[in-house]
Amino acid sequence: MIIGLTVVLVASYAFGSIMNRRIQKAFWEALRGHVRRYSRRVSFKSFGSSGFKVGFRPREGPLQKVEISLVLLAREMPLYIPLAYALSRRDRVVVKANLISRPTFHLEVLGRKTPLSKDIKLKLEKLKPVEAGALSKHMSIVASKPSKATELLSGAVFERLVALRRCLERFSISRGEPHVIIVCRRDEEKLGDLFGLLDEVAKALAHGEEVPRDRRRKR
Repeated sequence: MIIGLTVVLVASYAFGSIMNRRIQKAFWEALRGHVRRYSRRVSFKSFGSSGFKVGFRPREGPLQKVEISLVLLAREMPLYIPLAYALSRRDRVVVKANLISRPTFHLEVLGRKTPLSKDIKLKLEKLKPVEAGALSKHMSIVASKPSKATELLSGAVFERLVALRRCLERFSISRGEPHVIIVCRRDEEKLGDLFGLLDEVAKALAHGEEVPRDRRRKR
């Protein structure tokens, strides 16, 4: 019995690892075309079967530095997967970007069912609610300056957020680095909208206050 269980666990580990490798390959094929619009020089860091991270500096425009991480569920652990799904955890795409000009306010947009709200609860308590029409039905929106947030959450930015409403878990703007954070459930078909959101936000904030290098903060 012990030998049989060992064989099953080893086989499950191998199968889960292969699945994650295939997901990584398919995701990179979809991601590569979008990244090349910004830069041909890309740094790559593998996390084994758990995912990878790519980074680049755009050749021009308001974006200064961009990092994209693919974070996969541990499919090598068969007992973990049902629990992860029960807790609303999914494969995630995390985009972190710095802008040439620093934002002048803090904004947090969270999907209604995302578990990330527990991780940043203290930050949310310090911000004020923002009403954004139909978008507020799908997401929780708070900001340090609601009027600026309302101005930003209109036009093209609003349309991109609506397009991402089913997979978006977090959209954050901050004065500290990274200036922009976007967290989505993995969906290769939504990469165009994800990068579209990043572009529109960067353009909208392009006339903000520049960041003194010695005052930049991590978060």
